[in-house]
Amino acid sequence: MANLYSQFTYDNALLIRPTGAAITSTETGSTILTVGSGLTEGYLVVDVTAIDVTTGDEAYSLMLEGSPDAAFGTAGNIRVVAELRIGGATFTTPNGAADGVGRFAIPFRNERNGTLYPYLRLYTLIAGASPSLTFSAFLAKDS
Repeated sequence: MANLYSQFTYDNALLIRPTGAAITSTETGSTILTVGSGLTEGYLVVDVTAIDVTTGDEAYSLMLEGSPDAAFGTAGNIRVVAELRIGGATFTTPNGAADGVGRFAIPFRNERNGTLYPYLRLYTLIAGASPSLTFSAFLAKDS
């Protein structure tokens, strides 16, 4: 059954990570989206199709990063504007319940502490003995 509370209009121009092979190590996204010089608010929509949480120590942190420069060339200028933590590790689920497959919608805005970040990319930090994550992600407006 579809989740009635996470339905969004899909725009291929806002695809920040296509579905591909499972990732098993940290990944810096190669897609950089330009959202313009003004304030942008919306959702990072993550569709998880496979996730390994069998040993309970797997941790996945998906961070939407913003930068004032298109090349993300200066590390000190990169800021996290939204984050999703999933998996089975205690830092992601303090109550001990592991996440499964499904859709996750994380609100974001390209502003942090008064600074606007016109360029966005996805950074995925992975930890654990044998982590594996298969997902896609896109940006969407509030419907």
